[in-house]
Amino acid sequence: PFKSHLVALLSIYELGPLPGAPIPRYEGPEDWQTETILRSLKGLARRVWDAEEVVGRV
Repeated sequence: PFKSHLVALLSIYELGPLPGAPIPRYEGPEDWQTETILRSLKGLARRVWDAEEVVGRV
């Protein structure tokens, strides 16, 4: 279930921040590894979106 969630999550993140687009929430079994992966992906997505916004203003 976690790999399926990652595919859905990455598909949404690839589109960029869309107003009102819900970020899928993982409801399966969790441990420190799944939590770390999800937290890291969220941070990476935010950094990419912020960088794209800055580049778009240049």
